[in-house]
Amino acid sequence: MMMSAIESLSPVNARRAPVAPKLRAYTAAVVAKLRAVAPYALIELVLPGGSVMAVLLWLYQRQRKVPVFAGQENLSFL
Repeated sequence: MMMSAIESLSPVNARRAPVAPKLRAYTAAVVAKLRAVAPYALIELVLPGGSVMAVLLWLYQRQRKVPVFAGQENLSFL
């Protein structure tokens, strides 16, 4: 009895099946990172001096919000 082309490839497909979810997860992670970087890339391409502006904007958006009087609970002198 002859094997069809589909039947002969079925063991190959069975071995590749666990890779598909990992590839989808990796692809989704890459797309998410690209979406996060896209606004900065656009600024860099469109504006003159865009590289500096993009870096400054990136730093500004990621700065920590620290209160001016951190560590001073009692501000009776104000």
